[in-house]
Amino acid sequence: MALTKQHMEAIQMLVYEKMQKQEIAEKLGVSRTTFSLWQRREDFQEALNAEMHRAFQPLAYKARQRLNDLIDSRNEQVALAASKDALDRAGYGATQKVENTITNKEINIEITGD
Repeated sequence: MALTKQHMEAIQMLVYEKMQKQEIAEKLGVSRTTFSLWQRREDFQEALNAEMHRAFQPLAYKARQRLNDLIDSRNEQVALAASKDALDRAGYGATQKVENTITNKEINIEITGD
């Protein structure tokens, strides 16, 4: 079953109007239960995720630009923190150091980030 105009209105309200679920249900003239059932639908979730993605595209661009500016900061701590954040987000995070100690049949594992 395809999404209706009412479903799409609900998605718009969720993304752009910061309305509570009960408020959305009331505004659309459906019960809270019906609205919850809509939200569980795979096609509703896909449409909601797509709309969220569209809504955040301009912000993502601005955030990337800001991160670029911070990487070039004259403050070394700011530049380093921004660089680490960019690398982490790109999947190039620092590897974790794992240390094992065995004492009297007890195993202690300490994980620290570098």
